[in-house]
Amino acid sequence: MKWLPRLLTGLLLSTLSLPAAGQLQKEAAEATQQASQKSAADPNEALRTEFPLLVEVSKSQYDNPFGDDSATLAKAEEDGLAPPLLVVLTSTINEESHWTLICRRENVRNETNACTPLAAGKYPARWIHNGELLQLLVKNDEGKFEGRFFDVSSKRQDPPQPDDKLLRTTHYQLVVEAPNGKRAEDYPMLLHVYGAVRLRLPAGSLPSHARCIFSSYSPYTTMDCVNSGGIEIYKGHVDLDSALDGSWGWTISCDAKWRWSKCAALGPGFYAARWRSADRQQIAVLAEVGGKPEEITFDAKKLPDPSEPPTARPPAP
Repeated sequence: MKWLPRLLTGLLLSTLSLPAAGQLQKEAAEATQQASQKSAADPNEALRTEFPLLVEVSKSQYDNPFGDDSATLAKAEEDGLAPPLLVVLTSTINEESHWTLICRRENVRNETNACTPLAAGKYPARWIHNGELLQLLVKNDEGKFEGRFFDVSSKRQDPPQPDDKLLRTTHYQLVVEAPNGKRAEDYPMLLHVYGAVRLRLPAGSLPSHARCIFSSYSPYTTMDCVNSGGIEIYKGHVDLDSALDGSWGWTISCDAKWRWSKCAALGPGFYAARWRSADRQQIAVLAEVGGKPEEITFDAKKLPDPSEPPTARPPAP
């Protein structure tokens, strides 16, 4: 069974809707095309309406953990086991330089949202979700627009003021097809799965639709896998390589203990999610199962921020 992102398509002035497979990059070209149809007399005005921000890129840095060894990186990407690769932009948003823009590359064997260096220049853009994500319009080699998505964070030494007018610019929201009995508003969070997963399965068992590299043998086999959209397992453990609402400081995982366990290694893409428990230790992620939206429950653990001081504790008696 294949598990897919569950975010839908369409275009509204204040709503960003997503394709059924969750592939956000397709929406940018569709948005531009529809905006042009709305205002054939002035397509540039329609584009400015849908993408009211202007990002000027002066430098685009590709962080290759292998340094100048491109051959090792190419081999790691071919195997689907490349370490996290980042693209960092030196840029301004409407001539303001209060933000850092970074994208992290998805598993290239099943990539749905490209993350590559950008040429110096100006790009139409808009806030996505809660403003932790920015969508830029980039022309590809065929001269057509496609969307690129960058995580946004305020600079600690030069943050924007609370009344900064850019923060009040329209935030485009995701339109979600919710399961029966639920509303789209019940899923306020955005989970970005990068596609590389770590599985622990009983020895001798293999997941379907996966290419795996084994790293240890024991009663449980540890392996790194490349999947083709998602892997359903009935026994074992899954750690997702993902970010929650723009934060990479989370461990998102699930355990399968029996035949009807709902645990899956989700493929790359954006997924709508909600808190499942009041203590915020579990999230419910929407995935497409048999053509219908269904919730998959994952444990969510916030990792400590090394830049923050430890929580004060009373002295031991």
